[in-house]
Amino acid sequence: MGHAPANGKRSPPPPPLGRCHFWLPNKRRHCANSPLPSSQYCGNHLPESAPGAGRRVPCPVDPSHTVLEENLEAHVGKCPLKKQVAALTAQPYYSKGINSGTPDAGCGVTSAEKRAAVYRLTEEEFRLLLGKIRSVHAAVAAPIRESNLITAACDKWMSGQVDRKMPYQEKHVAQQASIVGNMEAFGLLQKASHEVVDGENAAVSAQAVVEFGAGRGYLTQVLVDCYGIRNVFLVERRSYKLKADRSLRQNEDVTLERLRIDIEDLKLHGIEALRGLQYLAIGKHLCGPATDMTMMCCLPERYDQTEENGKRSLQGLALATCCHHLCQWKHYTNKSFLSGLGITEEEFHAMTWFSSWAVDGDHSYPDAPVEVADTHSEVRGPEKLDQEAVGIERVIRSIPAGERATLGSMCKDIIDTGRLLWLGQKGLIADLVSYVPSSISPENRLLIAKCTS
Repeated sequence: MGHAPANGKRSPPPPPLGRCHFWLPNKRRHCANSPLPSSQYCGNHLPESAPGAGRRVPCPVDPSHTVLEENLEAHVGKCPLKKQVAALTAQPYYSKGINSGTPDAGCGVTSAEKRAAVYRLTEEEFRLLLGKIRSVHAAVAAPIRESNLITAACDKWMSGQVDRKMPYQEKHVAQQASIVGNMEAFGLLQKASHEVVDGENAAVSAQAVVEFGAGRGYLTQVLVDCYGIRNVFLVERRSYKLKADRSLRQNEDVTLERLRIDIEDLKLHGIEALRGLQYLAIGKHLCGPATDMTMMCCLPERYDQTEENGKRSLQGLALATCCHHLCQWKHYTNKSFLSGLGITEEEFHAMTWFSSWAVDGDHSYPDAPVEVADTHSEVRGPEKLDQEAVGIERVIRSIPAGERATLGSMCKDIIDTGRLLWLGQKGLIADLVSYVPSSISPENRLLIAKCTS
């Protein structure tokens, strides 16, 4: 990993003189360390095949980095992230796995494992599974209506008149504005009764917003700029540069709290500043199970909902679902819905794997990149069959691209329908819409709901 470019991508540029040759794809640069005298790589990135190199294993404190197995015990005691982890676990809002859905269910199923399970099917079993997906979709899938809405409250913001010292991409702005527009149309945000002038914002019904999978926090920035939200909570497990936090903190009327925590471990009623506030839950890019975890986080089942939990009030939620190929049975909110349709855990994981066909991310190929491609990019069709492909792999590659895309969309529909029904079971009024054209983003589904009380 890091020593060669991903399949189908351009090779990285040569490293600067005197730098380790290890390429960091997420940072789009080479490692900044100096190489060892006898190697092109530093000690951290020395290939295991290199003479004298030891076996590297993930650090148990933070698996995002590795350490020599022989040094593991000593490293754990001094890992720089150990204090950070200890500080997090001591927080009142931390509860390990509280939103996991299925406690102690073990590790999830990787895309490679899903692919391997599909490839083990016989051709008859594979075709029966596709027939089952079509039948279930026809019987239960919720209709998804087009709802690309830009409200008057966002006009000034969209036209760039708001002071903007942050990264700007038109497609992301269009997505953010339409999510907010759908929230207003659905009754989650109060319509502006007057023009937004000189920083004076429209009235709002909610007192706070919690953005899950917040990334840099720009969706929340829209709500602050256009609807006057004053209490902001950004939930994100990763660290980001160029965040909206700086702009938000410069607004004296805004109270901001960024929580660096996995949604799976977040206990909302443990956030002291959120208690007693009516809030909206939002998310623009909740990959795979993050949608399910967010729903369970806002509508908890596993801890007492009287006393402390009653002091907070969910007004509604707007969650853009995506990356269904990452969904896991153990986290999925509405297993009973699927089980009632005769869909097993193994079939669910096959469906999640098929779902990538809807956005042209073909996970039939071992080296396919994780991120989805643009909908206009080339899809391998039957005319591009690999002569080495055998069994189910060859059957999959023989399916026309359009038919594969339709099957993938059906799988996404079924998964999101279960989520929609789960919200209804919890007493919310919910809807599932397509909030931007696929030309802006093929991941364009928005799950939106409001509390009736």
